[in-house]
Amino acid sequence: MRAVDVSFSMDEGSSLALLGPSGCGKSTVLRMIAGLVKPDSGEVWLGGKDITALTPGARGVGMVFQDHALFTHLTVEDNIGYGPVSSGATRKESRLLAAEWLTRFGLEGFSRRRVDTLSGGERQRVALARTLAVNPRLVLFDEPLSALDADLRIRLREELRFRQRSLGYTAIYVTHDVAEAEFLANRIVTMA
Repeated sequence: MRAVDVSFSMDEGSSLALLGPSGCGKSTVLRMIAGLVKPDSGEVWLGGKDITALTPGARGVGMVFQDHALFTHLTVEDNIGYGPVSSGATRKESRLLAAEWLTRFGLEGFSRRRVDTLSGGERQRVALARTLAVNPRLVLFDEPLSALDADLRIRLREELRFRQRSLGYTAIYVTHDVAEAEFLANRIVTMA
């Protein structure tokens, strides 16, 4: 396994892109921040607190994966409500929260649909709504647009930038696309 050596900090509400070729460790950095991979050395801090030893669920970090990682056996509503229910919300509370996020993302009427019937853009919006429904301090995006066609990529990167700015969450994007990094992020860290 290749060693990854990176250090950066960011202001709350800002956005950063990790840019570099495939295999340089960008996704590994995200997984370390999310708590899915334990770093061999170093620390991960969020909001002035060392979160390196915390479990993924206790970090206040959300992640949107390249393949969206949606539960295909669940409805759109249940996908969005999964995190809140896992955090102790009642079924009724999770349904109300899901309805709120469906409205925010222009997906009213989709609550009972299965995610495997959705388009790529609709799945992307459901994945983002599911991530934001638990109110994370930091949202990590691992190549969220790479599997989409060019027109949809342009449309969704505009939506991602709008959502990040309007909702005010801190975001880290992983990409190998320079134009995408420049569009989405306030700052770029290049990895080799």
